[in-house]
Amino acid sequence: MMDRVGYFRWVTANPTSLNAVDRQIVVRQIVDELQEICDGDAGSDGTDRNRALNRLLQTIRASIMSIAKADDSCWEGIIDELLQLRTTMVDLRAREGTRISH
Repeated sequence: MMDRVGYFRWVTANPTSLNAVDRQIVVRQIVDELQEICDGDAGSDGTDRNRALNRLLQTIRASIMSIAKADDSCWEGIIDELLQLRTTMVDLRAREGTRISH
């Protein structure tokens, strides 16, 4: 089974094959997953980080239509950045979990 990042990369590999509705769905799925990660960290001491991330995710949600209508190159860049943010958040969460368990 493909992991989430692999799935997103596979879905977005050929941006010309996705229409605006498909692109909206992909962005929404990524943002929803980022929100789940952020919400899972709500109990940690990263309150300022969570506040900033929540604001960022709200801004992205408000811009989903514009993002979906972006040209292929711009859209790919945005998706790459969102997936990098996801990877960073997962890594930070793992490190904090390891630090707590020691």
